[in-house]
Amino acid sequence: MKEQNEEIKIEKIVDLLRKSKENETFFDSLYNLYLLIGIAKGINEINQGKGIPLENFLAEREALYENYNRRFG
Repeated sequence: MKEQNEEIKIEKIVDLLRKSKENETFFDSLYNLYLLIGIAKGINEINQGKGIPLENFLAEREALYENYNRRFG
């Protein structure tokens, strides 16, 4: 099976910057780029079979929340 990578092309970055609002700061743009990179990494992990089903995630989150409540109530 060929590995698929989600690539962030410069056109996507330019489009992201063009769609930014006038009052956005440089740091807002960096955050948006960071978010775009995170989404691309997540897509790559899913394509590589590293994701987990939603039900498993919800169960893990619930167990973590219960543990946190017991410790910090």
